[in-house]
Amino acid sequence: MTGSTDQNTSEHPGVELPAALADYADRLLLGTGLHAADAVLIASTHLDPPGELRGLAHALQAGWFAEDPA
Repeated sequence: MTGSTDQNTSEHPGVELPAALADYADRLLLGTGLHAADAVLIASTHLDPPGELRGLAHALQAGWFAEDPA
C-alpha cells in the first residue's frame, strides 16, 4: 500500500462517515488486516490498496462517492 495511515493527517481531519457506510466498511475490513483509517483513505482514493483488495477498494469508493438520496 502507498500513502499515510496516520489518522491525524491534516488531509483528513474529523472525517465523518454515514453510519451505514462505517458499518459496511467495518464488515469488509474483517480479516484484511486493514484499519478503519486505512479504509477511509482507500475510500477517498488517498491510499492505494494491495492488488488483492481492489474489489474492496471499489466497494468503499462507491460508498464514499455515492450521493445522498435525501
